Amino acid sequence: MGILCHYVVDSIIDRPTPPFPSVRMAQLFYEFLRRYNEWKYIRRQETIGMFIVLTLGFLALTMPWLFPKVGIVISIAMFILFYFAARHYIKLNEQVCHLYVNVHILHHHLTGKLEVGFCDHRGTCQCAEDFRVYVLKKYNISFDDGFPLR
Repeated sequence: MGILCHYVVDSIIDRPTPPFPSVRMAQLFYEFLRRYNEWKYIRRQETIGMFIVLTLGFLALTMPWLFPKVGIVISIAMFILFYFAARHYIKLNEQVCHLYVNVHILHHHLTGKLEVGFCDHRGTCQCAEDFRVYVLKKYNISFDDGFPLR
């Protein structure tokens, strides 16, 4: 017979939180989730930035052919905008790469703790499995196989 898990109670919200195996695991998971959401947000910005850079570059190259009389002036303006958009995109790309590494390390750390059954109970329990199932259902993040690129 297994021991029933006593889940961590969140001090911010007066209701039981997800089935965390321990208080330390809850803190680690919230740090992981914060960084994961930040990574997804910056990645969306990077995608939009890439679209803007490609659009500006395409317009800068095609303006002289579409509008021969004023195309050169518009093309130069587009190249200037392209330059600043490309610089911003490169900064976003660096942030995405940095956050990805952080999120990947935290994911690996959480996976390792779950594999060794990192919880506050002395006997056998289902804490780790309950936590895995909860995170997969609620956040669509798997701790069973490789890091999800979603």
